[in-house]
Formats: sequence, C-alpha cells, structure tokens
Amino acid sequence: MPTLFQAVQGFAGASGVGMLCLTGLYLTVSVFATNLPLVTTSLVTDTNWSAVVSLPMLVVAYVVGLLAIASVEACGPSTTPDVEGLRDPAVAPRYAKLDQEAEILSGSVVGFALLGVAAIANIRSFSGWTRTLLFTAALCLTLSFLAWKMSRAKRALAAHLLQRASRPVGQLQSSIDRSIDA
Repeated sequence: MPTLFQAVQGFAGASGVGMLCLTGLYLTVSVFATNLPLVTTSLVTDTNWSAVVSLPMLVVAYVVGLLAIASVEACGPSTTPDVEGLRDPAVAPRYAKLDQEAEILSGSVVGFALLGVAAIANIRSFSGWTRTLLFTAALCLTLSFLAWKMSRAKRALAAHLLQRASRPVGQLQSSIDRSIDA
C-alpha cells in the first residue's frame, strides 16, 4: 500500500503532466482564438474568479494528466509486476519510485508534443519569431522523444529489479559467483 507521501507525489506528477498538456492546448488554441489571451488575462486578474476556478482547474489538470499517462502507457508493452519481488521491503519502494517516474515521463511525452505543435502553430501569428519558434518546436519534440525513451528505460529497470529480487537466494548467489569469476 502506498504511503501518503507516494500518493501526494502521484497526484502532483499527474497534475503537472496535465498542466503541461493544458498549456500546450491553450497555446495552440490561442492561435485561432486571438482574443483568448486577453480574456484569460482579465479573468485571472479577478480575485473572485481565480479563487473559484483554482480547485476545478487542478482536478481537470489531474484528469488530463492521467489520460496523457494512460495514452502513452497503452502504446508500450504491458508488464505485470512479479508479486514475489514486491514482497521484499527493500525492493518495493524502489520499484514504486521507478514506476511513478516512468508514468510521469510517459505523460510528459504528450505534453511536450503539444507544446511543440503549439510552437509550430504560432509561427503564423508571430512571423518575426519564426526561427525561435522552430527551435522551440524542435526542442519540445526532442524532449518528447527523450521522455518516451527514458520512460521505457525506467520501466525496463523496474522489471529488472523485480526479476532480480524474485530469484531464489541460491540462484542469486550462483549468479553473483559467476559474475565474480568472470
């Protein structure tokens, strides 16, 4: 069972991914709805509006983050954790941390891709910033790819950790002996 700290980290991670995605969507939509930044500025400066909308916005960001995480996780190979490996008190927290980091990185793939699309879409609106926006788009799309690769690496590391932990002690000792002899 996750601790309170792990639960808060999971909520914060998914909410952060959601805010990244919502920012990318907002910047893309603002290209077509040119008055959107002005309306947003007037709403955000009103203290009553910001107090009323903060919590629902956080919930929306959390849900969008979960959807982004799930969409990328569904594309990769699904693995079921080895329950035997999770029973080790030294392995379970490390596995949970790797799993959580992999999820956040997976969701970030969508967020960075949306920011890259927003940068490309804004070239039309800000023609004097074409090179900067192209560089930003390339950077965001590169970050999206790197986040995907790192999420897969963290998944593989977590699976390897569980595989090592679930080996019987004798088998583990013989593999250690072989690596020492080599």
